[in-house]
Amino acid sequence: MTKIKNIIISFLLLLIIANISLSQTKNVGQTVRTIKKIETYLDKIKKVGFTGTVLVELNGEKVVSKGYGFRNINQKRKNTPNTIFDIGSITKQFTAAAILKLEMQGKLSTDDKISKYFNNVPKDKSGITIHQLLRHSAGLPSVVGGDYDKITESEFVDKVLKATLEFENGTKFSYSNVGYSLLAIIIEKVSGKSYEQFLYENLWKPANMESTGYKRPGFDNDLIATGYKDDKEWGKPVDKEWDKDAPFWHLKGSGGILSTTEDLYKWHQALLSDKILSKEAKEKYFRPKLRENESLDSYYAYGWDVHKTKRNTTLIQHNGTNRVFYADFYRYPDEETTIIMLSNKAHPNFFGINGEISKIIFDPLFKPVIPIAEDETNRAFTEEIIKITLEKGLAAGIEAYKKRKRNVNLIERLVNSKGYNLLSDKKLKESIDMFKLNVFAFPKSANAFDSLGEAYLEAGNKDLARENYQKSLLLNPDNKNAEEVLKRLANK
Repeated sequence: MTKIKNIIISFLLLLIIANISLSQTKNVGQTVRTIKKIETYLDKIKKVGFTGTVLVELNGEKVVSKGYGFRNINQKRKNTPNTIFDIGSITKQFTAAAILKLEMQGKLSTDDKISKYFNNVPKDKSGITIHQLLRHSAGLPSVVGGDYDKITESEFVDKVLKATLEFENGTKFSYSNVGYSLLAIIIEKVSGKSYEQFLYENLWKPANMESTGYKRPGFDNDLIATGYKDDKEWGKPVDKEWDKDAPFWHLKGSGGILSTTEDLYKWHQALLSDKILSKEAKEKYFRPKLRENESLDSYYAYGWDVHKTKRNTTLIQHNGTNRVFYADFYRYPDEETTIIMLSNKAHPNFFGINGEISKIIFDPLFKPVIPIAEDETNRAFTEEIIKITLEKGLAAGIEAYKKRKRNVNLIERLVNSKGYNLLSDKKLKESIDMFKLNVFAFPKSANAFDSLGEAYLEAGNKDLARENYQKSLLLNPDNKNAEEVLKRLANK
């Protein structure tokens, strides 16, 4: 009896082991297919104009780290994982981390009022706290000057303190770059070091990030990407007029730090441990105290946006752009997935890359839409179809579109932009026709239906507005705008 029992137990163990092995094989196979889909998608968008570097982590392992296009078109210098980009407002997460580091050192508190660090703070701003600056809830304006405008620290502070508040401190959210520049000044005042030096010693060096900063790394100029705006060379950030060790205060602390996808990945890994920020500091970093009317489903933390996904997991992300460079940083810590994209040619066609890659990863049935190349031929064709539609009507525009030559197509973004220009000018019929043209040409575009819904709503046709917003939401279940508009329409 005992022998039979042992045989049965052994058989069951073999079955369990076999099932585990089969499950692991399936998971490996799924991961390999996912990586292939991501690589295929990135290769396709490169062909229609994407230029930059992308890093993807799956299941805690880096599986993609590659450059696309050129860091310098004229010199045919290709982007690589070591190419250095302007990361824009991703800078803010470092400023926020530096504040928390100073709090860990007992040198300040996020509850401190700014009047502790600045003289002659007017009454309407005397209640502003560091916490409110970190969460964009101080009521300060977004900017008080251009990124590269020369300004001294005292001139900058004076300008900010004299600015009109947009709302009472701590009552609402309004994205404010100047708030983060004030935080950078506080970092220098409290630490007695330059902003960049403090960040290097306390954040970047412990994370082994030697290719991140303003000027401190002594960058190899050849590795710094040249930026392009509207297909014209804009240049490199370091070629612009800066102060002696960093940009002037309109940009310092709020944007403009240079880095690579590989260095940002090191930062992500450092945040998984407590070696730079303590467990308590990270709790504040990602889950600070919220206002009474805020939802835990989506909020701005300290230098990061935090969202609850439909899978009941957490997405921690931030992007940044100066309309020349574009950067996007997605972290799904619960799912051991990270996506980092840096580009030297900011273009709306490619702002959603991280979102598309996320869908490829989490939805096996998802097929990403490859945007139309915005080349000279397609631009000319788009302008021609817009002209025909406006002069001869929608039917004539659609007929001309149907007769297009092979490999020639409309540029959805340009048609959409024209539709919004007409909407702004209160030319509702023409605007609706323009959006209808886009819907006909791009029947799988959630944005096309969203725009048409908005035009119908503006024209007072709630039924057609509702119908098109529903179609948009069906194509893109994550379309928060469509979801919110439909809720409002349902309540009326």
